[in-house]
Amino acid sequence: MARKKKELKYEKYFLRDVITDGLRKEWGGQAISAGRGHDDIIPANARAVPAITVIRKPYMFHEPTHKHMFTEYFIFFGSNPMDMHEFDADVEYTFGAEREKHVINRPTIVIAAPGVYHCPLNYARVGKPFYCLEMFMTTGYSGVDLGEDLNEIRVPEPSYNRYFIQDVIKDNKWGGEGIGLSAVPEHIIPAGARITLGLTAVRKPYMFHAPTHKHNFTEFFYFFGSNPMDMKEFDAEIEFYFGEEKEKHIINSPTVVVIPPGIFHCPLNYVKVNKPFYCLEMFMTSKYTGTDLVPQMR
Repeated sequence: MARKKKELKYEKYFLRDVITDGLRKEWGGQAISAGRGHDDIIPANARAVPAITVIRKPYMFHEPTHKHMFTEYFIFFGSNPMDMHEFDADVEYTFGAEREKHVINRPTIVIAAPGVYHCPLNYARVGKPFYCLEMFMTTGYSGVDLGEDLNEIRVPEPSYNRYFIQDVIKDNKWGGEGIGLSAVPEHIIPAGARITLGLTAVRKPYMFHAPTHKHNFTEFFYFFGSNPMDMKEFDAEIEFYFGEEKEKHIINSPTVVVIPPGIFHCPLNYVKVNKPFYCLEMFMTSKYTGTDLVPQMR
């Protein structure tokens, strides 16, 4: 008789079927996100979850020109995990009521602050596939199109360049590269939207997070492969431990992990990396703090 698979106490925090087709089939891409229907594990104040889309051909993404009352992030990066500086595309991004056009042709972080008009967003040229990480700092999307706000007082800016942050790819000590909001000056990001976010290209095995600890905020991990033509491809094995009992979970396919406040977790060990993959880590806080299960000797 086949042995029944052992039920794991913390399995509900591992979302496995997370790769979907893009918003529209004619765009021909794929995306990874936590999706909806996880109210039991994602706290109400942490529902600003990102989605990462692979862009494979030109198309118009966001129109018309509009604004929000919350912060929106866009992170554009290439699809070569061995050189995250590589970016062979032109993205036209329009900012302001005057529709000032910006051309993105290298890895860039864009911040659409509350009240700042933006879009259209046009993927004008795609020499090689690339990724766009988009995130709204809100639990419910809403926007106001240009011309609909009859009571607004506009303060013109001489230039919107400050919302476009470049030179954002950094090396890490494990031989990989990453991109994160640490590259953005604090004065650009509104106080209520200062999360901690970083995306890393993992190229070889190493121990990432140890020891076992917990936080008083929500943390997300997005793991996905580096083949932009098939985001479901994942040739690696990750050991992720949960709870005071250090229950071991194996990640060997694209997965989103949700860690609510107060849940002990880690070590996190990249034990096998046959092909490079990406890890997006996000803390719903502006300042990292944690409590170890076993206090470390100083």
